[in-house]
Amino acid sequence: MAIPSKLVDTTQAHLEQLIADRVQEGPHVDFKRELPATWDNASKHEFFADVSAFANAGGGDMIFGVEEDNQGQAASLMPLGQNPDETTRRLADFLLNGVEPRMPGAQVFAVPVTVGGIVGSAFIVRVPQSWAGPHRVKSNFKFYIREGNRKRDLDMPELRGLFTRSESQTRRIQDFRTERLGKILTGDAPCKLVQGPVWVLHLIPTQAALGIVNIDPLPFLDLTRRIPCLGAYDSGGPRVNLDGALGPRPQTPEGATHGYTQIFRNGFVEAVYVVTHQGQNGKMQLHGAAYENHAAVLLDKIRAELEHAGIHPEVIAIMSLLGSDRIELAFDRFNWSVDGTQGHFDRNTVALPDVLVPADIPPYRALKPMFDLVWQAAGMHGSINFDAAGEWRGRP
Repeated sequence: MAIPSKLVDTTQAHLEQLIADRVQEGPHVDFKRELPATWDNASKHEFFADVSAFANAGGGDMIFGVEEDNQGQAASLMPLGQNPDETTRRLADFLLNGVEPRMPGAQVFAVPVTVGGIVGSAFIVRVPQSWAGPHRVKSNFKFYIREGNRKRDLDMPELRGLFTRSESQTRRIQDFRTERLGKILTGDAPCKLVQGPVWVLHLIPTQAALGIVNIDPLPFLDLTRRIPCLGAYDSGGPRVNLDGALGPRPQTPEGATHGYTQIFRNGFVEAVYVVTHQGQNGKMQLHGAAYENHAAVLLDKIRAELEHAGIHPEVIAIMSLLGSDRIELAFDRFNWSVDGTQGHFDRNTVALPDVLVPADIPPYRALKPMFDLVWQAAGMHGSINFDAAGEWRGRP
């Protein structure tokens, strides 16, 4: 019994099975009998080196509360008495602040354990293989890699190789977006779209960016399920196609649709929405608060779908507007000091930079960097729908 792919499903039974199977410490698992007595600079540095080594290699789990024998095999469970919530927050903060760049998808989970009447916790730090590396420890600017059951410094040829790998993964995402936008522009979308400018939102799980995700589309044919879509309505009856699972929005009598969501077999998600609401000036209106609400709701639902499939819900969000020179961001201009050009896009296609959306941040706050980019592309300082504390206050 391995540690579950969904870390929050881990129980004491999973840890006990590691011991029963005499699991060997190796490239993807590291056993620690206990947490450091004090988190001084040396113990923090050791932790940073261990987790960054996993991220720069094939990823893995560091498990505090499992003692190994002299052969490196899991030998016994050691309940740790630290406050589980406080320790989880501390370790999560270390993951955020001790390594650069930030490691996508890293998680911490406390597992309640009881052994011989002693109640405590084991702590699992999961670090996936990273597409955003290589990562280095801030305290000494060194790069580490996991090799067997140990870590070591990277030499220059290996470091160049990791940079090349990172660039190729980034290029894979960019090429996917370019190909998909080209298909939509040329009418080669998976279903016929009504006429109008098109809003496209790509959500790419960081695990999928590594090419290690495979989603079975057949469960989506269950009539009780609906593939989430941008807008007020989710899809009708889902379909299976060569790419994966397709959820088109309701069709017009002519057989066209106002949008769809395609969940690809490799875990990539494409959501499309045709903008058809026309303002008095003849331009199509993308309501400045409603579209943000639609995006946040979709993100929340897609996160749930990813977790259901055992995929970590951290994603890369990439937004595009096709025919954007025919779109205006609709908002109450009387309450804002704006000129006639603001709220309008100055080009036919707006292709925003990708934004990393952490799994542990609420949808509106997580997407704020993307929303700010949209408003900046329309000549504004940023989204007008957030207060000074960064909370969304829009009215969809």
